[in-house]
Amino acid sequence: MQFPLFQLFFADLPIFTSGFWIERKRAGGRANQAMDWSNSPIVRRIAHFFDGYLEADSLCTPEEMKRLGEHKYSCVDNSFLDELIMKRWWEYAVTWCPMWMAPNLITLIGLIINLATILILSAFSYTATEPAPSWAYLQAALGLFLYQTLDAIDGKQARRTGSSSPLGELFDHGCDSMTQVFVTMNICYAMQLGMVYNGVMFVSIVSVVLFYAAHWSTYCCGQLRFSRFDVTEAQMTVIGVLLTTALFGTSIWEWNILLGFQFRHLVVMSAGLATLYQLSGHIDTILSQGAGKNGSTIAGTSVMFPLFPLLMVIVPFCMIYSNSETTIYDDNITLFCLCFGAVGAKATNRLVIAHMSKSELRLWDWIYVGPFAMLVNQYYLPNAIDEFKLLVVATIYCYASLLIYCTAVCRQFCEHLNINCFILGPRYPNGKPHQIQQGQEKTQIVTRSRAARGRI
Repeated sequence: MQFPLFQLFFADLPIFTSGFWIERKRAGGRANQAMDWSNSPIVRRIAHFFDGYLEADSLCTPEEMKRLGEHKYSCVDNSFLDELIMKRWWEYAVTWCPMWMAPNLITLIGLIINLATILILSAFSYTATEPAPSWAYLQAALGLFLYQTLDAIDGKQARRTGSSSPLGELFDHGCDSMTQVFVTMNICYAMQLGMVYNGVMFVSIVSVVLFYAAHWSTYCCGQLRFSRFDVTEAQMTVIGVLLTTALFGTSIWEWNILLGFQFRHLVVMSAGLATLYQLSGHIDTILSQGAGKNGSTIAGTSVMFPLFPLLMVIVPFCMIYSNSETTIYDDNITLFCLCFGAVGAKATNRLVIAHMSKSELRLWDWIYVGPFAMLVNQYYLPNAIDEFKLLVVATIYCYASLLIYCTAVCRQFCEHLNINCFILGPRYPNGKPHQIQQGQEKTQIVTRSRAARGRI
């Protein structure tokens, strides 16, 4: 079966490499017969579809892979907490990691811990209106702190083990984009923002926009920049909110401050002002510090073009949420925001890859099929399909699209750099397969040439 992209994605699955062995009774005795499932018509159809999907949506061009491999990480860190104490803590924490542990494995463990703790908390506060036990907030705070630590020490582990590569930066930013929605939901659960009109949706949009804008400015100036109040400070603020709720209960956020405004309103407005300040810095970088020709992006494209993928993420979800005649999305706000977060994460991942490969950003992405399906069902089919069922299907589809994209790009990058994602050492110790074949052909040519000279 000649489906190279399909085989690239599933290269390690025995069903598509060596086939299954089954036993069948034959006249005169039993015999083993190889059954190659790759020749099955159904598998061939699936492989053909999957091959086309990967090529259209998930794979980088050879030119992009070449530039990705040549990418050099550039960062300016002015974070207040990083300089004050966190860098010393991270330098100590990395010494606990064994030398055999791959940096990307550390990042993945942090992602899983953060995901597990937020799922536990969401089980008690699914609509962001129910109070959860104190221990649920404590474990969420601990999970976020562990994720922050593991996310910070992966680069240090790479330098310790001599395994630094552009894949590490790509994998790190990919995990950060996926956890962005989890961190945001922690705030919503702790402060019960489901009780605030459009509160959960507002905080989620602000989070996605701010994270996207940070990488948008990087795509323009070619350098990732952290301000005095940035990711570390925001994460510690979320941890503080979770600990406050664990100690004093959710009622603390209901305190009336002034003119009917509650404590939660004050905190959200303060966060909004801080976001505007940080966003203004990104906008200034985007509009005035383009590293390309005539102030363009590092890919030589317009600095305003990344705005359109961001609008493709935000506008459909705002229309769906605001136009619903029922409370289905408020009653399932966790699921709705997870779907929104998946679409935002993939848009950000494409922006990161465009920056690292100095390539033009794509406008269309097949993950948009999820929210567009909900939009069409709501506006043009008067909810012919049950909104909740469609939301579940759309969320599953969006996360499948996101995971396929991330997996395909990482595997393609590993093949290009001849490295493993979660294991130290080369992917092919003796060289890439095509290099081995080329080497064998050269050896045969040299041998024939020497034989010819010997005969002469």
